[in-house]
Amino acid sequence: MVENGTYTGTAQGHNAKITVAVTLEDEKISQVEVTDEHETALLSANALKIIPQKIVDNQSTTVDAVTGATFTSNGILKAARSALSQAGATAIEFTAKEQITKQQHNITTDVVVLGTGLAGLDAAVTAKEAGADVVLIEKTGRLGGNSVVSGGFMYATGSKFNKEEENDPAGLVKFYEDFAAKEGGNIDHDLIKEVAENSGSAVDYYADKYGVEFTAMPLGISKKPKTHVNLEKGPVAIMGPVIKRVRELEIPIIYDQTHEKIKTENGQVSGIATSGKYADYDINCKAVVIAVGGFDGSQTVRDKYAPSAQGTRSLSTPYDNADYIDITSNLHAATEFKDGVMGIVTANYLSVDGGANGLIITGKALAVNNLGKRFTKEGQHYSLMYNDAKKSAGNKFFWIFDQNNASYDAASQMPEAKKCASLQEVAKLIGSDLQTLQRTVADYNDAATNGDADFGRDDIVPVASDGPYYVIEGYPTTVAGFGGLKITPDAQVLDTSNQPIAGVYAAGEAASGQLFVHTYPATGTMLTVCTVFGRIAGQNAAEYAKE
Repeated sequence: MVENGTYTGTAQGHNAKITVAVTLEDEKISQVEVTDEHETALLSANALKIIPQKIVDNQSTTVDAVTGATFTSNGILKAARSALSQAGATAIEFTAKEQITKQQHNITTDVVVLGTGLAGLDAAVTAKEAGADVVLIEKTGRLGGNSVVSGGFMYATGSKFNKEEENDPAGLVKFYEDFAAKEGGNIDHDLIKEVAENSGSAVDYYADKYGVEFTAMPLGISKKPKTHVNLEKGPVAIMGPVIKRVRELEIPIIYDQTHEKIKTENGQVSGIATSGKYADYDINCKAVVIAVGGFDGSQTVRDKYAPSAQGTRSLSTPYDNADYIDITSNLHAATEFKDGVMGIVTANYLSVDGGANGLIITGKALAVNNLGKRFTKEGQHYSLMYNDAKKSAGNKFFWIFDQNNASYDAASQMPEAKKCASLQEVAKLIGSDLQTLQRTVADYNDAATNGDADFGRDDIVPVASDGPYYVIEGYPTTVAGFGGLKITPDAQVLDTSNQPIAGVYAAGEAASGQLFVHTYPATGTMLTVCTVFGRIAGQNAAEYAKE
């Protein structure tokens, strides 16, 4: 028998411990409240709201997690279980399996937007403000897609934040096309021109409409201040206001819909049928915007469309699985893939926000593989370090922070960092022979004075002769897949005969195949692509629906 009262429990969430207070009245759970958490803003919002209510409704801690926020969901459930144990609950009390009664719904609207990353949310807001009725469909149980866990960067020329120093759309087009040519490929001129010419206004859109303050800076490949970011809030500065606007406009959001198929009648889009865990929907509509993300969250799909990424990790959700192909299969939609991914190097497998990840990307420490040899130009753009790691003869990668490195103190505080008293201990940790590592360090130190003939770095600081050293292991990791539906500059999906499909639009990662080849060219490009074509798709879908 449980004792009535309020009890607290704590368990590990995604980022840190989660504390939950459970109140029992008449030996039943009357309230569950999350009293302390440090989860990623927006990413965990639905889980923090929904899971406590599920526990109360089902009188059980055996309820399904919010898809897309599993770690947060499970943290709440385990913390609640701990609280119940303190109240005297046995191991089997309050553990009945969640009861799900699947429902069927019929809806009529003007525009359906599939996906709630930045491209989908911008499309929905734009369509709604253009006078269309809009419904948002989301595969997971949360909003934001990959955009909400991105760095929040936008790459642009001619914005109010950089136009005095950088206002050259034609130059930006040339940069992207030259970058593609160096990889032996090409990109669609009209589409990349659309991105470049609207990049500055895309940044200004968030500044003017939502009050987002950006800092424009040179970053990575670019030596000019084209990379825009809100230094305080990162992606939340953009995504937070957009999500708030969706709610202000009262745009319906249907979660957990993992199977969708566009319906047609007499050759025209007539609606979309969706299926999910809790409900199925038969929606009548006139236009559809597809912004469902990429393909690198599924290893099988990624191996098919980006075989060069085999063996790497992915930080994308399993729902990034190229489902846009099935969604449009009856429309004979055209696709384009070029074996391209957004590759980075990560220390922390769970989150791109981890401090150790930032250190290995920007810390400029000596980087070696498990053979004890350098494999990359440390501190260069993360996409290029990813490529170098993939080409390396070694299969593990390590960043060695010594007392001369500016990030040494920060590295010493990272839980991923391993402390080594000497280079001999470093060699043992990484699995190389000591002589090879010592020769690598000697050559690296010599390059600080005489030039880096191997990799071209001009800012090498010699490695300290004495320890301790902090070593962080890094992994080549994908966070996006370049490919998807082919579109026009109006964001209209093309069929296999290269003809636009009436009423069907696409944006974001789901329509990125014409804009990239193998390698990500510049930090912030993807979010700019998302908002440029998301807004174009929303506007054109609304206009088509009103015809």
